[in-house]
Amino acid sequence: MRVRTPLIPLVALLGVLTTALPASAYWVWTPKTGKWVNPKTQPKDSPQDQYDYAAAFYEHQDYQRAVKEFLRLVRHYPKSSQAPDAQYFAGQCYELLGQPYQAFVTYKKLVEIYPYSARFKDAIARSFAIGEAFHGGVKVRPIQPIPLAVPALDKAVEIFEHIVTQAPYGEYGDKAQFRLGQTYRKLGQYGEAMKAFEKLVQDYKLSPWVEEARYNTAFCAKQLSLKPAYDQESTDQAIVWFEEFIDSHPGSELLPEAQQSLAQLRGHKAESYFTIAEFYARQKKWLSAAFYYRQIVAHYADTPWASQAAARVMALEQAGHLPAPGAS
Repeated sequence: MRVRTPLIPLVALLGVLTTALPASAYWVWTPKTGKWVNPKTQPKDSPQDQYDYAAAFYEHQDYQRAVKEFLRLVRHYPKSSQAPDAQYFAGQCYELLGQPYQAFVTYKKLVEIYPYSARFKDAIARSFAIGEAFHGGVKVRPIQPIPLAVPALDKAVEIFEHIVTQAPYGEYGDKAQFRLGQTYRKLGQYGEAMKAFEKLVQDYKLSPWVEEARYNTAFCAKQLSLKPAYDQESTDQAIVWFEEFIDSHPGSELLPEAQQSLAQLRGHKAESYFTIAEFYARQKKWLSAAFYYRQIVAHYADTPWASQAAARVMALEQAGHLPAPGAS
């Protein structure tokens, strides 16, 4: 014989469920949506009411609550006239809460979604300030359980790239382009830094940063040429850029550094020629060896390698390894 389980009345069942939930977690049926909703997660009846509600928390410096309410407005009323301001002040809240990268992400969304908003320039300005802070050494604290903050130069790169993409000819376009190059230089990514500095020179010819960008282009080329696996083309290009900089900016404060770098590069180039000449000499290919020794004497006489190269040529001549001058 099967025992029938008594049915629990619907009212009693609802009573059990209600008492099982916390008092604050109540739900309301909305005929408009046909769903049960928690009023605490819903916006106010109008975007202006929601904005005023969020602003009240902001004015009372409750930034945690304010940012939630500003973003709630954007989420539920994305096309309202209040949405760009709400997005902007959400970013302000994150800054005041000491979360600069999250603030940038918030400003970035404003710039991308509301490009014609009156807050566009403000968002770019705040983004640039955050990028400057990261470039200057501000660190990012990751999500726990990792306890240590880490350097955030990569965040600076992301921010400056965003600015030159979204507002290339605005107030911060050339500044962001220059800082992008400087940040790559700090990271030791000299190839990327060169590209950034060259782009500034090409795209922002009237920028006050052009002089420094030209110097930095040559400096980065020099750093690349001094690496163990350097190629002659990199050295030659760096020499050309430094020579052009010195000729174009004779009164620059960077002139002494440029002249010193040029001398170092020329010495480096002469050394490479001397190494090649010595290789040919060991192979008893006297004419090839003499060619490179003479290149040093003719074109790099200001380097320490010139006197050694001249001595090598004289020794080869005295040993009878080279044709007599004037011989066919």
